[in-house]
Amino acid sequence: MPAVALSRVGARVVESGPGGEDLPASAWQRLEALPDPRSPRGRIYPLACLVAIAVCAFTAAGNDRFTAIGQWAKRASQADLARLRAPWDPLGARYRAPDEKTIRVVLDRLDPRALARALLGPGQGRRSGGPPSASVRGYRARRAAQQAKTLARDRLRAVAVDGKTARGARRADGTRVHLLGASEHGGHLLDHLEVGVKHNETSHFTELPEQMDLAGAVVTFDALHPVRANLTWLVNDKKAHYIAIVKRNQPLLHAQVRALPWRQVPGGALARDRGHGRAETGP
Repeated sequence: MPAVALSRVGARVVESGPGGEDLPASAWQRLEALPDPRSPRGRIYPLACLVAIAVCAFTAAGNDRFTAIGQWAKRASQADLARLRAPWDPLGARYRAPDEKTIRVVLDRLDPRALARALLGPGQGRRSGGPPSASVRGYRARRAAQQAKTLARDRLRAVAVDGKTARGARRADGTRVHLLGASEHGGHLLDHLEVGVKHNETSHFTELPEQMDLAGAVVTFDALHPVRANLTWLVNDKKAHYIAIVKRNQPLLHAQVRALPWRQVPGGALARDRGHGRAETGP
């Protein structure tokens, strides 16, 4: 699994734990349920322990390389290793710290999607608890915004499908790792899978949300994905809606859409946004 991909998935899990440094109990249970790809002979470190160390090294410490995992584990205190459920060495009278190779081999053999689902879990990413330590006015504003999001989510669920090239992750042949992910518009990552290169996203479009319940949901995506077969699959098989962006990479469809009488359609609202190096204004 790409180091940066594990870092981004694990960040939500670490942040949701008590104190921002531990994994919640539910995450431990899901990690312990993961099938172990190693041979039963000669196992020293539990699989959940190795994954937890990697997640905390990537997220809490801000590392993004496997070499840094081993360095972080060696510098970890005995209290940290105990909290991460490292095995006890009776001869040395201390908790053992795994080296970089041990963790790297395990992560290379694990199913990336199974690991991501174990880390995220159902409903992971939605925090609960009391208000943060801030002013009453700020808390009320955040609460009102959260209630508005909850109300909008109850009315209509939205799922975004998008692909990103993992920064700093490369395969053995030197090619970069490209991931196709699906997330709720509120920011909760649902699932992701690795694709060969960016232009392979369309061929994996139906594979990603195949196990998701999208009935009644609105699926959004960029201009790469308005493919007739994929959109038909969304409507007929998944009973979902979609919002498609049409650009000149689909010349016939773009010409048909542009020929519609847009000037006769009244605009309900006008929005202005700035980001990704451009300013956009539209209804």
